[in-house]
Amino acid sequence: MLSVAVALLVAACGGPLEYMAKGTPRAPDADAKIVAEVNSSTVLTTVSIEAEHLAPPDRLMPGATAYVVWARKDSSSQWQRIGSLAYNNDKRTGSLPTATVPLTSFELIVSAEQQNAPTSPSPHVVIQQKVAD
Repeated sequence: MLSVAVALLVAACGGPLEYMAKGTPRAPDADAKIVAEVNSSTVLTTVSIEAEHLAPPDRLMPGATAYVVWARKDSSSQWQRIGSLAYNNDKRTGSLPTATVPLTSFELIVSAEQQNAPTSPSPHVVIQQKVAD
């Protein structure tokens, strides 16, 4: 019994955080696996995202060509662009192999955008997740 408790404690103290996020009402079929490796000593989190069942961005917003990933500390903070999903139109998948967020607890969204480097997210959010250490 003690070994089970120790194993649970070790699992809780280390390793990446994993989230299975469902799509928003704008993209109800979308699913995403989000993996976050938090480094509290440097106040950095490395994030990777694998999404599937994503409609082409222009179906969600006229002229959209990309899915962009954003993070912010809380609702009173501004969104920071942390990367873009590499979108595969044939498979309807998107991936962001790695991105660094200068926070250890934050809100994360993926939005459809007309370009890869907008200054703020559009309202066309397809995935959202709270990442918390």
